[in-house]
Amino acid sequence: MKIKRVVIFGIIVLGALIMGFGDNFMQDEYAQSIGIVLMMFGLYKTTQVWSNENYGPEEKDKEEES
Repeated sequence: MKIKRVVIFGIIVLGALIMGFGDNFMQDEYAQSIGIVLMMFGLYKTTQVWSNENYGPEEKDKEEES
């Protein structure tokens, strides 16, 4: 589980680096677009990991019974 967090953090950092320095390698618009997509994907996956930890299976079972 800890490795998944590191990979997701790496995706977020990679997106930020592409946004910041991507204009040296490609057109600025493409670099910003790819960087934003990577950052948003990383943030989405991060919130999924956090929600799975905070909202465990025992709470899901209680909600389904109600």
